Amino acid sequence: MNQPLPPSLPGDLDLATVSWMRLAGGPEFDYPIDYAYAVVDADPVQGRIELLIRWEPDAYCHYHRHLGTTTARVIAGEQHILEERPAESVHKVRTAGFEGKIADGDVHMEHAGPEGLTMLFSVHAPDGRLFDLLDAAGNTILNVTIADLVERRLGEPCAG
Repeated sequence: MNQPLPPSLPGDLDLATVSWMRLAGGPEFDYPIDYAYAVVDADPVQGRIELLIRWEPDAYCHYHRHLGTTTARVIAGEQHILEERPAESVHKVRTAGFEGKIADGDVHMEHAGPEGLTMLFSVHAPDGRLFDLLDAAGNTILNVTIADLVERRLGEPCAG
């Protein structure tokens, strides 16, 4: 799944050598959670982080709410976004090359397509809070911070 890297990533970064931290769901979740993250660059004092996230084929990340100003770029695969709005459900599919902003407070589910998914997220979160992981009712299970990711407090190391 090595694709040309976006210009904001170091040109010598090889996705095959990135040090990934894997997050997986347990029996308390009714959808398959299997994704990993890698911090590319971070400045916790300034509230900035760039991270790569990759999903296994057809796997989800946790239902979540974005807390910082986020730019997302699809590097490889398909990103499926599922949003529940008061009068409708929306399913968006984004492919390699897509780049867009995610609004502060945006709540959604997302999962990879059949080939998996790799994305780059650039987040500005002045208070250090990045995401709230949510249960099915929208209650916060865990608040994820820049420090959590930089200090590798979440997940388990996994092979490239």
